[in-house]
Amino acid sequence: MLILALQMASSTKILTIAPYKFLPAHSGGHKGIALFHHYLGKICTDHVISTINNADNNFSFTLHKIFPDKPYRYIPRFSLSKIEKIAADNNCTHIICEHPYMSFTAIALSKKLDIPWYSHSHNIESERFKSLGKPWWPLLHKYEKYAMQKANGVFFKTVEDADWAIKNYKLSSKKCHIVPFGTEHSSIPQKNDQTKKDFAKANDIDHGKPWLYFLGALSYKPNEDAVTYIINEIAPRLKEKKIEVEILVAGKGLNETLINQIKSYNNIHHLGFVPDLKDFLNACDIMLNPVMTGGGIKTKAIEALEYNKSVISSYNGAAGISQIACGNKLLVAENYDWDAFTDNVNTAINNPIDTPDSFYEMYYWGNIAENTLKFITLH
Repeated sequence: MLILALQMASSTKILTIAPYKFLPAHSGGHKGIALFHHYLGKICTDHVISTINNADNNFSFTLHKIFPDKPYRYIPRFSLSKIEKIAADNNCTHIICEHPYMSFTAIALSKKLDIPWYSHSHNIESERFKSLGKPWWPLLHKYEKYAMQKANGVFFKTVEDADWAIKNYKLSSKKCHIVPFGTEHSSIPQKNDQTKKDFAKANDIDHGKPWLYFLGALSYKPNEDAVTYIINEIAPRLKEKKIEVEILVAGKGLNETLINQIKSYNNIHHLGFVPDLKDFLNACDIMLNPVMTGGGIKTKAIEALEYNKSVISSYNGAAGISQIACGNKLLVAENYDWDAFTDNVNTAINNPIDTPDSFYEMYYWGNIAENTLKFITLH
């Protein structure tokens, strides 16, 4: 069996269409693409077609920068001859299309080369835009459904997304495969206790109290709303219950109104962009995840669990994350039940536990890549 797996890996040559700048990887979505293909590239050949404004990289995949950084690159079959040549020159055996937007190009390429193609869904895009109030979501719904039905297989970030597509897009469960947002650690990383003391000194924060944090692109409406809930709902209840903590809000783009609100609290700190994410995560203790809208898995929650941080989440914020794999390291309250949310904070503070091995078994990128390679070579 091992010899057969190695033979399949060595003969598998993937052509990936990633139609936007993702390097350097600043967001969770960017990291998801870069690291998924990095770990795939370690066990098979992976050629990634993307835009000319991507940075050079040291990842295991080969990056081909051929798409212009212009909206017209999404025109069906755009640059098809260039992509076909790269695929033919490298004897590619499978196609992966990141997001549904270039599915027409992937379909045409699949037919020309007579090789299977796979759609990598990072969330149900039409549902995400519906939740954000975009009026054109029904058109995307039809297009996304068509693309997934035409694909030889579809990769989903969560079981929930796969089940939704099976029901609403009429997909066969046999063509669905779960590719969660992963972690680079296969076990709990070593922690340096000095990191918190150094970070506390640099930012004038009491290092003797538990540090709760929220991290994300703060101009994104679901994240902006989460900060509002932290300020107006969570912090006052923690104070009322005499739970002494420091709350750190990190990320770019927070609006001035919320920044000024934070200034009225002694124990809430707006840090803005954090240059060293590893030091920040090492310094903090518990992630607050009161996110109510937006599609897909909350990648920052996976990162928190990776670094052995407890995650206190709303029901929507925990969507797509395996409660079984995470155990009591992930504590979930019903949406808008702020009393239960703050009770969970207290539980995490007073009953510290480690992220279980089952989390790393499911979310380590190396395991994810191996399972995906098995899927595409056996289907």
